[in-house]
Amino acid sequence: MRKIIEQHHQRISILGLALITFFFAFIALTFLPKRTIAPILPSNPQPVTHNSPNAIIFINDLQPNTIVLPEQIITGTAPGYYFFEGSFPVELRTAENEIFATVIAKTNEDWMTTQSVQFTVILPSSFDYIGTGSIRFIKNDPSDGEAPFNPEQDELIIPVFFETTNLAE
Repeated sequence: MRKIIEQHHQRISILGLALITFFFAFIALTFLPKRTIAPILPSNPQPVTHNSPNAIIFINDLQPNTIVLPEQIITGTAPGYYFFEGSFPVELRTAENEIFATVIAKTNEDWMTTQSVQFTVILPSSFDYIGTGSIRFIKNDPSDGEAPFNPEQDELIIPVFFETTNLAE
């Protein structure tokens, strides 16, 4: 009888440990950042371009599938009509395409032109998300969505890997 009671206690202990393990695994998988590895392209990068009949965007210092860090500065050129009051929005998105931060691309040049205008974007001082995602450069729409939106002309999406420190160092 005592042996049966000991076996019963062992089974309850194992079941309890399994439940505790599953609970902590659920918490970790649900609330901790998901990490994936994005390939790093070779040095000597070429500008990223987005060509359409009416728009050309050049990103000077950001390549697809590279690591981006907090406070990183991204520069490029976009047509003047991308800007309103000298700026346009830039969204940082997760792999699930959820926005976790929005920053502003700004210019000091005359943006009321159809010519290309230089801009600068400074990423946030910290990221709420770490892992594979994208940066979306969007034409500023002062009409709050009333103007027609053409994704081929009015946005540029670059896949990236968000990190908090430079892994290459």
